[in-house]
Amino acid sequence: MDLNIRLQILKDADQISLENYDAIIKVIEIFERELNIKLTEENGAMFITHLAIAFERIKKGEMVEDINDTIYEEIKNSSRFTSSEKFLELLEKELNIEIPESEKTFIMMHLCVLFESENIQFNNTCKY
Repeated sequence: MDLNIRLQILKDADQISLENYDAIIKVIEIFERELNIKLTEENGAMFITHLAIAFERIKKGEMVEDINDTIYEEIKNSSRFTSSEKFLELLEKELNIEIPESEKTFIMMHLCVLFESENIQFNNTCKY
């Protein structure tokens, strides 16, 4: 399944709004523009799905429980933590969204895994 199809299904099932659908499409474009990485079902499905649902929670003012401290310590020890953190800051700026800390930790977990699997180092020397 293509990521666009995945997002279309989420939108058609009213799991995400049109606004958040458009935001996730923009995230996919930012990955291509800034990192020269094409997100696919294989490398980005979990991240994109999580992000889409997280954006819906943020829009509705719903909070997610904080991530387990032990898991978060593992994330912070990732060699891709700093790159992921900087990239998340870029996403917040480009999408004009403030992501609550409780959501950021889960998003960072997905970014670290994705950045590790794609061997991404992001140093914030982007074009914005």
